[in-house]
Amino acid sequence: MVSAEAQRFAEMLRQAPRMAEMPLEAQRAAGEHAEDLSAEPAGVRYDTVADEGVSGVWAQVTGAEPTSTVLYLFGGGHVITSPASRHKFAGHLAHALDARVLLLDYPLAPEHPYPKDVDAAVRAARWLLDQQGVPAERLVLVGESSGGGLVLETLLAAARAGLPRPAAAYLMSPWADLRCSAPSFAARSDVDLECSDQSLTRMAGQYLDGHDPADPAASPVLAAPDEVARAWPPLLVQVGSHEVLLDDALAVARLAALADVPVTLDVWSQMQHFFQLGVGVYPEAAAALARAGSWLEQQW
Repeated sequence: MVSAEAQRFAEMLRQAPRMAEMPLEAQRAAGEHAEDLSAEPAGVRYDTVADEGVSGVWAQVTGAEPTSTVLYLFGGGHVITSPASRHKFAGHLAHALDARVLLLDYPLAPEHPYPKDVDAAVRAARWLLDQQGVPAERLVLVGESSGGGLVLETLLAAARAGLPRPAAAYLMSPWADLRCSAPSFAARSDVDLECSDQSLTRMAGQYLDGHDPADPAASPVLAAPDEVARAWPPLLVQVGSHEVLLDDALAVARLAALADVPVTLDVWSQMQHFFQLGVGVYPEAAAALARAGSWLEQQW
């Protein structure tokens, strides 16, 4: 049963304007307040990164000896949000995954359309492996929403570039099919309080800038199973049942299974898009992150 706190949060969303349907500049301004209600993670140190074309923020629990390194790709439809709007969440990831987290600052569309963000993410992965000495078997990619799709794009591109496969990937509400035509776009339109086919189709157009949304390099659920088998590590996919992107998550899990990639799919009843952000607002958010931490421990 969904918590009373989550029900109250959903009612608040129901009464608020949908950020995804605002003009781009208003979206970007609102997106910077995404964490306003989230709890502050305790004892997290943040350090700015600017080295060899890689920019972002390190988040690490003070005094901890992390067991892994996370490359975290934030979401926002490929066109909004920034590391500043994910500081708290990066700290919560550091706690939950027992990790040092690199919150990557990558370029956004429409100013920097596809594949600029993929190039930046592959560059960051190479930097972690080659310059920071992170073993591939201790590297984890994490992303939410469009960032989840970007994780999958990055894994495919990194494999094509000859980079070793990382240990694992954790995806929250991944947007991985930019055609925006899956049945859940209609079936969940009445209960998804954040996303819609119209808003995501517009964002996809801004991101792709004329590129074909059916290209598997941009819509990774369309990739061939043999390429996925070479590129994707074990996956944890979490999604709310009240999301238009429900079918994207199911399609990611299905493709991973067809490629014999170990995959765990968690569908959280009545939860909204990227519900994990609400740590301190409703208990399901922290529970989902704890579940991810337990899952990652099993990968070592």
